[in-house]
Amino acid sequence: MKQYLAILLLLLTISTYAQKRPLNDSDFTTWNLALNPKISDNGRYASFYIYNQPPGKATQVIQAIDHSWKKELLAFQPISFTTDSKLAVTKLADNSLLLVTLGTSKEERIPAVKKFSLFQQTDTGWLAIQKTDNHLEIRNLASGATYQYNQVSDYATSGNGHFLFLKCRTDTSTYTIQTVDLSHHATKEIYRGKEPVNIIADEKGTQCIFMTANNEQAPTCWYYHRDQTGKAIVATPRMQVNDQMIFSNFDRFNSDGTFIFCTLTGKKPAPAAPNPAKLHLRTFLDTKLNDNNEPLRCQAIWYLNSNTIIQTQDRDESPFYMAAFYPGSYNPRNNYQLLDKTLAHKGEWNWNKSAMSSRTLVNLADGSKKMITSPGDRNSASYSLSPQGKWIIYFDADQQNYFSYNVATSERKNITAGISANWTTYDNDDIPFAPYLNLPPGGFNKDETILYLYDQYDIFQIDLNGKSAPVNLTGGYGKTNNIVFRFAFPPGEHTGKSILLTAFNRTTKEDGFYEIIKGKLRKLSMEPAIITGPEESKYFMRTSPVKAKNADVYLVQKMDASSAPNVYATKDFIHFEAISDVHPERQVNWLTTELVDFKTRDGKPAQGILYKPENFDPQKKYPVIFYYYEKISECLHLYIRPEPSMGPMNIPYFVSNGFLVFTPDIHFEIGYPGRSSLNTVMGAADKLIQLPYVDSTRMGLQGHSFGGFQTNYIITHTGRFAAACSAAGFTNFVSAYGSIIGSGYSRQGQYELYRDRIGASLWDRPDLYLENSPVFNIDKIQTPLLLMHNMDDNDVPVGQGIEFFTGMRRMGKVVYFLQYEGQGHSVFGPPALDFNTRMLEFFNYYLKGAPLPDWMTSKQANILNVTGTKAPLRLLTK
Repeated sequence: MKQYLAILLLLLTISTYAQKRPLNDSDFTTWNLALNPKISDNGRYASFYIYNQPPGKATQVIQAIDHSWKKELLAFQPISFTTDSKLAVTKLADNSLLLVTLGTSKEERIPAVKKFSLFQQTDTGWLAIQKTDNHLEIRNLASGATYQYNQVSDYATSGNGHFLFLKCRTDTSTYTIQTVDLSHHATKEIYRGKEPVNIIADEKGTQCIFMTANNEQAPTCWYYHRDQTGKAIVATPRMQVNDQMIFSNFDRFNSDGTFIFCTLTGKKPAPAAPNPAKLHLRTFLDTKLNDNNEPLRCQAIWYLNSNTIIQTQDRDESPFYMAAFYPGSYNPRNNYQLLDKTLAHKGEWNWNKSAMSSRTLVNLADGSKKMITSPGDRNSASYSLSPQGKWIIYFDADQQNYFSYNVATSERKNITAGISANWTTYDNDDIPFAPYLNLPPGGFNKDETILYLYDQYDIFQIDLNGKSAPVNLTGGYGKTNNIVFRFAFPPGEHTGKSILLTAFNRTTKEDGFYEIIKGKLRKLSMEPAIITGPEESKYFMRTSPVKAKNADVYLVQKMDASSAPNVYATKDFIHFEAISDVHPERQVNWLTTELVDFKTRDGKPAQGILYKPENFDPQKKYPVIFYYYEKISECLHLYIRPEPSMGPMNIPYFVSNGFLVFTPDIHFEIGYPGRSSLNTVMGAADKLIQLPYVDSTRMGLQGHSFGGFQTNYIITHTGRFAAACSAAGFTNFVSAYGSIIGSGYSRQGQYELYRDRIGASLWDRPDLYLENSPVFNIDKIQTPLLLMHNMDDNDVPVGQGIEFFTGMRRMGKVVYFLQYEGQGHSVFGPPALDFNTRMLEFFNYYLKGAPLPDWMTSKQANILNVTGTKAPLRLLTK
């Protein structure tokens, strides 16, 4: 009886899969996803969005983590939890403000709200509510007391939350600014006159600055100090700025209120001389090939003690921050700033001295500047300043070691000598520029005596004062086991006895967490899923856990290829409780993934992902499409959202509609990107045809951009594939090498240094440019090609696609050339829907034996997509 029940259950499961419909175009606009998790400070409540619920909008969910309370509302703005974790506050689409008392049915709706803000005063939280009638209400969230102010057109708060600065309108031309001491609820008028703008307060609320317009002249600056000026006074600081710059606006006070960051803008250029010939002249003397029409903006500092505004940033300079330590902000206690200066496009770095960046250290306390790099320093791009400004860390590519620069003493020191580690990129290790691409450092401890460095696997601890030897915190376990360890949180935030690490296994693609406790590495959890993801992925952003401020409770987003990303709560990173349950893939014939090991045609080991439909039948023969770019196997557990094919094929859509898809990792040999791609894809094909369910006669290719080039190269070197689709790919390395693209830079560096991987100039190795140019081998093509390349492509010049099409047409090859008006390197909207449909019909015909679509038989293309919306398409055939 048990055997019969098992068989019946299996048959029911197969029947359920068989009954699920394939993905269609309507799914693109209705697919739900859980996004943007937040957690209250006490760790008891979470919030997240459900994207596309209802279609075209989003639902905001607020719910308890430890019990069943839940609230859903139509999202307009992200919700904010109050610091006491009692309220969730959000603005709704009808401009009302909603206050939800967490864990209860109580809510308050305040209509006609123009602006609101939550701010903190020591242990007391405040809510400011500005109504559309310019009535301002201030609520004390601890006591419940409210304070009312009328005719408030804007307001600003001090950093410590003790003071408000209210901009009030008394009549059509008169405004006032009033200060409000929230500790005593005392109000004082400090200004009356023209409309003030750009009101900025310091941290303590002691000082305030603003401007008033002055017709066509420079604005008037005003300054207020609670103890010194009584009321705001006109300020006339001395200007030490470039003649071509003018004062624009205030940005912020520094942390102790001694100076103010300001912005300068470039003066309007004089009217250009008449140019009836409409000439654009370029010469060999030009450092840049583009005409930069963006307004020039530079930083300056107003030093209050000397009443002087000094320009601290010049043209072509920009602040450079170490991203790992500056998550969208700056350290207010850092009195230094590192500026990057590059006069030419960095893609010319290997031959043009103007393209080599330099680093200048600015002392913000007095505006003095010091050049840190030497002329011609090819390592200058790696220089980065510590959060507190005590150290500059940089990587020397020739020595493959890190150096420290002590800002106080100017001493330089090799800090990784003798350490056996690979400090440079893993994901881009096969490009010519790889020796210069050091991995981002891991950060500093709180007092910046210790630096943490990442190699390709492990984490090292470096004593910057040299009192102790370097330590491998993860003991080499990462390298031994092919696991990448990274800090889950910046090291300066480490609290408690353990240090939480993220872990990604490059062999199995498992993802999870370890901890370092009492100096020992301990595994917490590793799953066949993506939780934070690998460090260098090109396909998704690494996401860190979200921690409750006052509790050891965390939110993570977890997904696998067959299960949508959802929000989970955890206290120990061993057990995870689902907070959201959004699974649109359960309604359709979805997919599964399988990691496949194979060898390339030149005998190198490689991996790839085999995507199968959920209703996969091992007794059937399936067509397979190969999709590729660079390394993709890290995406084994990536959940891919269904959307129109914008250039790259949408893998779930094609798998759901009856294709297998295989995505091999391409490992490139410098100088031979085409040959490397061919050897890999042919090796992958050799492996797949050994599988009984793969039809060796119905294999196809698809690639976009660099993947489009790979497709073009492969079909000019083998006739093994029954059909191919190439979108916006290179076809002629010789002509593309000399092109000017994008914002006006030369393509040359991309071939010599970066992704296109030639590693030499056209004049040094013309043979490599010819070897990698598919256009010279069009006569060898046997594979029908669907080619898409748009006129407005600002990345890969459209001439690349045109050359290939005209050559194939001349040689009588089967080719269909799609060009969408108004579209660029990728396609969006109705053109993407149209491209997706035509690609499916193309592969259906050549790989599944479906009827020949009308558009493949006549030059009169049917340009209606399935929704009836016209896609502005130009279709050319052989």
